[in-house]
Amino acid sequence: MSSTINFGIDLGTTNSLIGKYTNGQVEVFRNPSGMKETLPSVVAFRKERILVGDKAKEYLERDANNVFGGFKRKMGTDENYFVPNIEETKSPISFSSIVLQELKNFVYTGEVPESVVITIPASFNTIQSNATKEAGYLAGFKEVVLLQEPIAASLAFANKLKEEEIVGNRLVYDLGGGTFDVAIVKIDHEELKVVDHEGDNFLGGMDFDQLIVTKIIVPYLESQFQINDLIPKMQSASGIYNKLYYKLLYKAEEAKIMLSSKESVEIEFEFEDQKDESHEIIFTIHRHQFEDIIKEKIIYSIEFIKNLLERNQLSSKDINEVVLVGGSTYIPFIRNLIQEQLEINVNCSVDPTTAVVIGAAYYAGSKTKQLPTNVEENSKIKTVSPSVENLKVKMAYQKNSREKEEYFTAIIENTKPGMTYRILRDDGGYDSGTKPLKERISEMLILLPHTLNLFILKIYNSQQQQIAVEIPEIAIVQGNFSIYGQPLPDDICLEVDDVENTTTKLELIFEKNAILPIKKTITKTLSRSISKSSEEQLLINILEGSRYAAPTSNLSIGMIAIRGRDLHTNLIKGSDIELCIEISESRDIIVIAYINMIDQEFKQVFSPSARSVNVTRLKEEIDYLSRTTNKQLDIMIKKDQFEEAAVLKRITEDLRNIQMDLSQISEDDTTDMKYQIDDKKRKLATLIDKGTGDERLIMLKEDYYQMKSHCFHFVENEGFESHRLRFDNIVANESDWINDKGGKNFIKRKTEELNKLSWEIKRRNLNYVIYVYTHYALKSEEEYSNPERFKMLKERGDQALQRKNIDEILSLVSQMHELLIDKGKDEHMKGTGLS
Repeated sequence: MSSTINFGIDLGTTNSLIGKYTNGQVEVFRNPSGMKETLPSVVAFRKERILVGDKAKEYLERDANNVFGGFKRKMGTDENYFVPNIEETKSPISFSSIVLQELKNFVYTGEVPESVVITIPASFNTIQSNATKEAGYLAGFKEVVLLQEPIAASLAFANKLKEEEIVGNRLVYDLGGGTFDVAIVKIDHEELKVVDHEGDNFLGGMDFDQLIVTKIIVPYLESQFQINDLIPKMQSASGIYNKLYYKLLYKAEEAKIMLSSKESVEIEFEFEDQKDESHEIIFTIHRHQFEDIIKEKIIYSIEFIKNLLERNQLSSKDINEVVLVGGSTYIPFIRNLIQEQLEINVNCSVDPTTAVVIGAAYYAGSKTKQLPTNVEENSKIKTVSPSVENLKVKMAYQKNSREKEEYFTAIIENTKPGMTYRILRDDGGYDSGTKPLKERISEMLILLPHTLNLFILKIYNSQQQQIAVEIPEIAIVQGNFSIYGQPLPDDICLEVDDVENTTTKLELIFEKNAILPIKKTITKTLSRSISKSSEEQLLINILEGSRYAAPTSNLSIGMIAIRGRDLHTNLIKGSDIELCIEISESRDIIVIAYINMIDQEFKQVFSPSARSVNVTRLKEEIDYLSRTTNKQLDIMIKKDQFEEAAVLKRITEDLRNIQMDLSQISEDDTTDMKYQIDDKKRKLATLIDKGTGDERLIMLKEDYYQMKSHCFHFVENEGFESHRLRFDNIVANESDWINDKGGKNFIKRKTEELNKLSWEIKRRNLNYVIYVYTHYALKSEEEYSNPERFKMLKERGDQALQRKNIDEILSLVSQMHELLIDKGKDEHMKGTGLS
């Protein structure tokens, strides 16, 4: 049995495929019924059985209400579908699992895959990713590894290249049935790396089908039969034309495919007017009509590319070619428009339909299974030499190689006389033989071609007993590219209190495009006290999205609420809490919170797989954004800030369009429109945050420069070399971030760091400490909540002044501060409890 996963699945919005990697080649399995490589991602329910794929699409003509497709676009939502024929509700996860189960039947070799690689759009958030994994487990797989689709497509492309064609930057433009991704991919002789990427989970061929229906067919029907507001009557689950809507989408998809090779196409369908009279409709759609209605969407996708290049300081000349992937790139108009707009050569050499599954299979061929086995671990010898407990092994080798042999070396610490080693390949085809163990060893490992080679290093004591020491497997992929790693699609942040502004803000934990898996430990301070056994809570909220946005604009992907009733003892403001955040390659999130003061740990693994979008709440949020943006727009116009006003004007127009779309959506809407609008709202909220508050930004910059000058004075005159190094580190790359409109919190954080550094220096200066103490000591007793205690602290402080005890004086100042009746806004803000 193979030790690698080998099976890869492209779980697509409109079509899904399964392939297997064997001996350097990938086979895409065919459907036993019809021998097609693709399985339409469509599920239908008859009373006696479930139909999947082409048979389900055919059933659409007979019973549209019991046929379901496009559910990938609702993965990670709380949306459920009611199935009349079985009187049950089904989730997108459930439908996806049915498609995955059907793909197993394509495997004609008799194997039953237990481990599998399933692809996801690069822009899938954590919740959508976890929903995909859940579907895989529900389908019966015991191990599910996720792979981003642009990486999969790049692997398929790279492994076709000749040696002289390999090096360089390429754009992977992946436009499928329901999602869009574009990635900058750098390929060298050994490895493939995604430099940066963008995407839209609600852009694809399905949108073109909808445009054919809403922009071409519906206007004809409305004018021909004098019907008003036909679209809401089609898209509402309770609408009288809802069944017709899905039939027309099916017809539109067929027309779209045919228009790639024909100038016009006819579609036929039955239409029942408001008088219940039936009409046979024969309708012609011309290619130029189709191109006109999709042009805006394609220009929108090209804007993603331009932004991506600008963000990475690249021009069209820096890109070798655009690699087209995804079924929608068969449309000639898309290929021509990309080349015309970008002036970059378009490469259509990979099969857009199968590229993702082929890449997934290549990746699966390089991944070792992590399933538990029943095989006895013969390598673990019970007899362990006590004299080699501190044995340490550090290995070095190339993880990818196009050579037949690969150089391996290792440094062994704490070796003992008489010890030996042996290296074995897991298939038994290579054996180094038993050799004396030295402080440094090296071998030329012979590799099997076009596969993952696994070797085991065994170490023996002088009695030839194997030593039980943890040594990772040596894993080398021969002949094929492997990936540098999968990047995070968005920033991962922690929500913390912004005491000055009585709100909360985001603090970056992991930056977008950081390579998974990833782990980080940070220490935070409690911004308020929490009483034992109370209902007060400390919130550890992990969010996904732009670090520059407001917390409400981002997606919460994991929250630990530590309540007073969970505590062994009281939590005191100012105590430290240590947070360890870890994200696996397949996007599982592990958060461990350790509170030093009470020696208590809280741990949680997050795999959120659904989010909810409430239409009423969505309308309220967009109305609020619209009001605040219009108010800010008026202020900018009055101040003649016309350039900034122009940006906000476009945003207000976008918000108005969204409001119009929302006005046509019912609470029982069956489309994915509310999720599209929610995504647009989040993006606009980020733009609004960048486009407004310029005066606040100016103030923050002034504060920063003032604090920088203040801190520099103390560093120069009273600081040590370590202080100078910290100062230089804080202000490093200032020109890159000081003018970033989205970086208000970042500038503020830099100011706070400078303030902290200057305080660390100043607190050693007795004169300054006396000045701070005097500021509190001269206040009136009425300003303190406990005048008697204040007088006592003042007496002690006057004595400490005589002794010139800096630490004692500062301690007393801190206690005085806590007694102040009005010591700032922080007492009036709940927030998260973290600062």
